[in-house]
Order: sequence, then C-alpha cells, then structure tokens
Amino acid sequence: MKAEDDKELMRRIDEVSADFHGQFDDLQAAVGLVMAGRIYGWRVIRLAGSRRHWMVACKLFGDLKEILPERTALSDKSLALRFVDTAGNYWDIVAGNIGRDALPLQERKMIG
Repeated sequence: MKAEDDKELMRRIDEVSADFHGQFDDLQAAVGLVMAGRIYGWRVIRLAGSRRHWMVACKLFGDLKEILPERTALSDKSLALRFVDTAGNYWDIVAGNIGRDALPLQERKMIG
C-alpha cells in the first residue's frame, strides 16, 4: 500500500472506532482483520478468518475487497492460500461448498 493509502486507512480505523457502539471484541477483531488484510490481502483473511468477523468488519468498514489488496507480496506465506491456489477452488471453499477438512483449522490459519 502507498503511504497515503495507509494514512487514509488509519483515519478510517480511527473514525470507525470513535463511532463504534457494541462489544469491544467485535471492534478488536474487525480492526485486526483490516490490518492483517493490509499486510496479507483479503483473500488470505477470507480463508483464515471467521465468517462472522468478516461480516462484522464489512459492516463497520464497507466491502473489504474494495479497501484491501486482493494479494500482496506476503500472501503466499499463507498455507491456506497456497493450498487453495493449487486446488483451484477458492470460492467453493470460502462458500463452504467444499469442506475445509482437507486443510485442518490450525493449518488453515498458519503463516509459514
């Protein structure tokens, strides 16, 4: 991300945080998801994170696919993304049409 994009993202996080009403852990998860997505891209976050936290973050920040990069130079560190790239069925796995059992939870969340 460019420096001006980082400044805008931090401004948006400050704004969302100031206006937030609800459970703090929802805010914490959403902000963490956005920051990790800035580093690893939204595809990694969508695979590794929970559906609930994705929806909370989208409610607070808008469509994350519009504000986060799809992939970054660090995206390939995600074992889940490497697995899905090889299998070629990203959206089927994200949608739950194909079980994630082939890649257990602890590996799906692994950055290597």
